[in-house]
Order: sequence, then structure tokens, then C-alpha cells
Amino acid sequence: MANIFEVEKAEKQAPVEVSSSRAIAEVEGQVVMAKKFPRDPVQAMDRILAECRRETLAEQAQYSFPRGGTTVTGESIRLAETIARNWGNISYGITEVERKGAESLMLAYAWDLETNVMARQEFRVRHLRDTKEGLKPLRDERDVYEITANQGARRLRSCILRIIPGDVVDAAREECEKTLQAKVGNVQERLPGMLEKFDGMGVTKTMIERRLRHRIDSMNGPELLSLIKIYNSIKDGIATPDDYFEPDQAVKEQAKAPETPAETASAMAEKIKAKIKTNQADVSNFPAMPPQPEASGEDELQIF
Repeated sequence: MANIFEVEKAEKQAPVEVSSSRAIAEVEGQVVMAKKFPRDPVQAMDRILAECRRETLAEQAQYSFPRGGTTVTGESIRLAETIARNWGNISYGITEVERKGAESLMLAYAWDLETNVMARQEFRVRHLRDTKEGLKPLRDERDVYEITANQGARRLRSCILRIIPGDVVDAAREECEKTLQAKVGNVQERLPGMLEKFDGMGVTKTMIERRLRHRIDSMNGPELLSLIKIYNSIKDGIATPDDYFEPDQAVKEQAKAPETPAETASAMAEKIKAKIKTNQADVSNFPAMPPQPEASGEDELQIF
């Protein structure tokens, strides 16, 4: 006869076993469906290229960031997810495996159900946010979710692109570039919206012009496309504004400028006397200044 401790142990293990059995059944079902309905590469490629002809996707398809004096570009997580969705029979995602204190163990994966090829990355995310005042612990659950999802997106993109054929990715990227070049339209009409978006990231018009090395009014199509990639990189957390733009000189000087102490009474008096002497004013009729008290801890204006 089982004792009470064995009964309690069995009751605790039951939900875990049920959950594990359900997960196994779901995976087996996905594999069976993938084998029963294999992808048609030609149709899948047509779907991917059709998606890349959408301007909204084309604008978010690539990122760029500086490294070692050069600019690194690549496919964004948005383009990677679009390719995987239309390529078909691919399971991918980000999941939190374990949480210990102020740290999460995360898993990003992409699995081709037809070929049984899987790419996965395990990584840890500390529940901290880098601010100007230093590292700030995250307490709110929503903040924790955002930082884990943000760091997981880069790993997920890498996993997806590792199992998708390279020529498929290249064709999708080229189609997105064609779409942008054809639909970039009037650059001047798009400037206000672009400046507004960058301003929300703390990037001013002066900072953009310093990077372009000319006034923003003379920006051309390729330069606009380059700024779109930079915006996507900053928005997705791949880079920061400091990676691309020099801080605004006015803001920098204001931040570094020491506070000017208030002028003392004696200094103000000397300035007034110097001004009167410069203007060659007749000060003979001016009433004599009363005797000044000896300097005390506080400066008081007692000139006349």
C-alpha cells in the first residue's frame, strides 16, 4: 500500500507528465503534416517575392550598423519571419526555459519539419536596463518580457536564416531593394516623417546632416534607404544612436558646461565703474558712495 508521501509525489508529477505528453503529441502531429503536405519550392518562392514587393515590409527588411570602421548590413527579423512563414513547414520561436532570480534562461529555435534540420541558441538575459544613471533592475513583468523578447529576436533571426537556403534569402533581399528603389518616391515629401521618427530616438536634424556631410534638403534616394536601415537597427535594439551619430554639439556643450556662479557685488561694481570710465562720463557730480561694510559670508549688492 502506497504511503501518503508517494501519493502526493504522484499527484505533483501528473500535471508535468500530461503537459509533456501533450507537447510530444503536438510535435509528432506537425511532423506528420509536413510529410503529408511537403512544400512546393517554386510556389513558396513566389509567395516570398510577392511579400517583398510590399513597401512596408521592404522598409523593414534590412538593418545596418557600424563595426570596425565598416558598415554591417543584413536581413532583419521581420524579413526572416516572412521568409519562414511563406517557405512553409518550419517551426520557430522564442521561449523562456527557466528563470532564476533576476535572470532568464532563453531558447531561440528554428526547425525545418521536412528535413529535420534544427538551429537553436540558448542564452541568458539579465533583468537589467542600461540607462544614463547606470544599470537599472527591472521589476515590472512587462519590462522583463520586452527585454527578453528584444534580445531573443536577434537569436531567432539567426536561427531562421541558418535553415533557409541562401539563394532564397538573397532573392528576397534583392526584391526588397528593388521595391524601395521603385517606391521611394519624392524624398523631400518623406523627410518630415523621417525626422519625426528619429527625433523620438533622440536623433536631431543636425546629427543626421553631420552623418550625411551635407544639408538634409539635398538628400537622395540611396541615402534615405540607408537611414531607413539605421532606423530599423535602432528600433530593433541591434544598435544605439551613438553607433551612427555624433551627439549634437549644442547638447554636448550644454551638458559639459559648468554652472556659472552668481557675480559678487564687488565684481558687479567694478563692471559698472569700468563702463562709466569707458563712456567718459562726468562722475564728479555723482554722490559719493557710502562706506561699504566689510565682506561677510554673503555678497550683497550695495553700490549706490
